[in-house]
Amino acid sequence: MLKDLMKKRMMGGIKVKKFFSIFINPKKGCSVSQVEDEMNKALDWFRLNESFWVVYSSSDIDRWMGRLKKLVDPDGSLFICELNIENRNGWMTENFWTWIKEKNTHSNS
Repeated sequence: MLKDLMKKRMMGGIKVKKFFSIFINPKKGCSVSQVEDEMNKALDWFRLNESFWVVYSSSDIDRWMGRLKKLVDPDGSLFICELNIENRNGWMTENFWTWIKEKNTHSNS
């Protein structure tokens, strides 16, 4: 059973839900609502400050780059990486910790 599940994942049959850390400093003239429109393509997101987002998504990192590059090219900046939420610690709002726990419980279900 587990072997079949892994095979489906490798062949693209199962969309794996992941967390991503996204730093975005949009290009001049790009509004916050334009950034939010793209972030809304995720299953969910949490905005930590004006430039830093934690995104919960079944899309891969290349798809996120494709969605967001147009908002930063040519004079903005963008950094995206997969976030290992299992190994975590910090001083954040209660809302953030609740959001992480809720999403992590439903991850890949």
